[in-house]
Amino acid sequence: MESIPIGLLVIDSKGEIITTNRSASEILGYTTDMLEGKGWGEIFFDTDNNVEFNQVIVDVIQEKKINLHRDTSYVRPTGETLQLSITTSFLRENGEIVGIVVLMDDMTELHRLHEREKAILEEKSRIQHERAEGLKKLALAVAHQIRNPIMSIGGFAMRMLKKPDKKDQDTVYLQNILKGANRLEDIVQAVRDYTDLPPVEPIKIPVSEILEKAQRRLRKKAVESSKKVNWDIQIQPAEVFIDPELFERALDEVLLNALESFAGDQGRINMIVYQDIKGACIEISDTGVGISEQDKPYIFDPFFSTKAMGVGMGLCKAQRIIVEHRGEITINSSLEKGTKVTIRLPGREAGKLKDGRNDDGDIGRKNRQY
Repeated sequence: MESIPIGLLVIDSKGEIITTNRSASEILGYTTDMLEGKGWGEIFFDTDNNVEFNQVIVDVIQEKKINLHRDTSYVRPTGETLQLSITTSFLRENGEIVGIVVLMDDMTELHRLHEREKAILEEKSRIQHERAEGLKKLALAVAHQIRNPIMSIGGFAMRMLKKPDKKDQDTVYLQNILKGANRLEDIVQAVRDYTDLPPVEPIKIPVSEILEKAQRRLRKKAVESSKKVNWDIQIQPAEVFIDPELFERALDEVLLNALESFAGDQGRINMIVYQDIKGACIEISDTGVGISEQDKPYIFDPFFSTKAMGVGMGLCKAQRIIVEHRGEITINSSLEKGTKVTIRLPGREAGKLKDGRNDDGDIGRKNRQY
């Protein structure tokens, strides 16, 4: 008992501490003599700082649970606050409860590391959000300024094409002008699609449901482009807090990029989903041509595209949607080896929005038209 690094207390049926070890004394900030033989309430109930800590013992007595585990804060007599992991259980003799065993582990340093990591991720998310908002305002202004001239150019070119007295060379010129105007119109529309994304309204939903729908949509796209997709899917049961309609848009952009990366008329797409303490992770990898080193820094930039007729807003839009879900999207790729996109979504606690909406999405969803 004295050698183990975990604090141990044994409390009898009257609430008196009858056994303790050195680690428990160091964690609680009391000597062994100050603890043993004293009542739990006599030592800890007199201060309001440890209500949560005391509640663990109250709960184990009231609920009579074996191996009740809680993470709680504890304030030492010196005023120092610790984060403890506590496990409690009953001692029984001849079927009767004769005491409670309390095991406690000091998780303060690990808690601080998690808090620092959380703060770094929140700051990164804030910067990405500010960047996305700045881009949204710029894109909206550019789209507004370009739209009217485009319509004029395209309209006049179309009228001139309809005149019977024009020369063949003039027809070629006018067709090129019209093609360029249509190209600009496509860019303006892509910008408007980006700027018109509605606010995120998350609900709890199985991630498998979202991926199955995305897979069906990509199958249809593959047929239209005369390509075949070989799937390898490994999905662990997981529920996520997302806006299904918006998240589906982000998935569609990622999967469409995978489809278009195939060198020939077929390729493989792997989808892996798993859940850890940080939340849910979705990995989508393909066997496409990959991304060159010089292109990697720009893959999320607006209007960057390696496709001849691409607008370059797809991954930019997908990133914005993921960031507004308080998630993260990263891409690893090598030429001729394919690409892996990793989407991380936060866990239950982070699934709550700042406006107080709960995890079950109790606030009604608005009707949308896309």
